[in-house]
Amino acid sequence: MSPTRSGVALLLLAVLAVPLVLALAGCGEANPEAGEVVVFAAASLRDALTELAPLVEAGCSATPLYNFAGSNVLARQIEAAPAADLFLSADERWADELEAAGRLVPGTRRTLLSNRLVVVARPAGPALAGPADLAGPDYAHLSIGDPEGVPAGVYARRFLEGAGLWNAVAGRVVPAPDVRAALALVEARDDAVGIVYATDARSSEKVRVLFAVPAGDAPEIRYTAAAVAGGPAGEATARSCLEALAGPEALAVFERHGFSAPGAAGDDR
Repeated sequence: MSPTRSGVALLLLAVLAVPLVLALAGCGEANPEAGEVVVFAAASLRDALTELAPLVEAGCSATPLYNFAGSNVLARQIEAAPAADLFLSADERWADELEAAGRLVPGTRRTLLSNRLVVVARPAGPALAGPADLAGPDYAHLSIGDPEGVPAGVYARRFLEGAGLWNAVAGRVVPAPDVRAALALVEARDDAVGIVYATDARSSEKVRVLFAVPAGDAPEIRYTAAAVAGGPAGEATARSCLEALAGPEALAVFERHGFSAPGAAGDDR
């Protein structure tokens, strides 16, 4: 790794590291107890799910205990031990793996939400008008989720490869452990641009959207939710909490944060 890339990576670790700890609606209690439900959720859902904590609690008589991280990291944690009651993934791939391993409660998996990709920069950063400009020299670093596993990064790479841009930008890619970390790097540097979810860009006052990834070039982004087998709260509680998160009141909150309902009929599984 070059000195410049190494320095950016160190900045990423210093500024962007998001602790993979359980948080009670954002607070610091780490051990689930009776009356609590543990939700492992994609980092991009942090703001919406924090707001939804009272609705979840009312819907299943259990206080949500959140663990936010990249969906790939969460899936590996669930594979290692049944510490979660619900899994909300930003990519169907990780739900597929857990389902195949018997880690999900049969019949509970559903497609919950959709999202889209945007390209962002700081107000004083580069001004790119469209995808072709990503191949140009106007920025030094392209911040995305790790394209080897983080859903936002996987989606970003699919877009770039489909647009014939990956080879032109690969040398500038700075992979982040989750999409919020990718956003935070852009927030910290005028020489960086990032590809993140529209919902994450909307949550930040430090970046502006340069352009949305054109619908024809964009991969389909679908968030999958399911109850986890053997979770600490029990299957009945997990099912009730999932129903609360899949209901119309929760969807209204998700939509306010920029998510949308799944577009295709028959997505529920």
